[in-house]
Amino acid sequence: MVVALVMPITAAAAIRHFQGRDRDAGTVSFNARIKPGHARRVAVGFTWKNLPVRCHEGWTDTDGSFTRSMRVRHRRFHGTGRMRTQVGQVAARVTGRFTSHGKKAHGTIRVHGDFSAGATKCDTGRDHWKAHRVAA
Repeated sequence: MVVALVMPITAAAAIRHFQGRDRDAGTVSFNARIKPGHARRVAVGFTWKNLPVRCHEGWTDTDGSFTRSMRVRHRRFHGTGRMRTQVGQVAARVTGRFTSHGKKAHGTIRVHGDFSAGATKCDTGRDHWKAHRVAA
């Protein structure tokens, strides 16, 4: 008599870290849940730092992050967030696309609004970014 044991094979999702730059001096970083070569979700905390932003009063930099995760469909993701400040509100939008094997990503980010009393009517414009997966 031959007995075969059938074990279900489940592909465990792995969290991978990505980091990169925009066209200027800014940086982006985020974590993504990857299942067998395909990104499934961008985790909470897509972060940008030192993005140049033009304000009514002149140039400055902006830092921030998203407080929600973003679903990945057909290798693409996007997210929008708003935050109230003392002088108004700031809005941010990010779009991205993973390469076919999930090792790189690229997209755009735009942050605009009134950051503070000394930084009003600010806008980064549509800023392009590229990121690659880094070893843990």
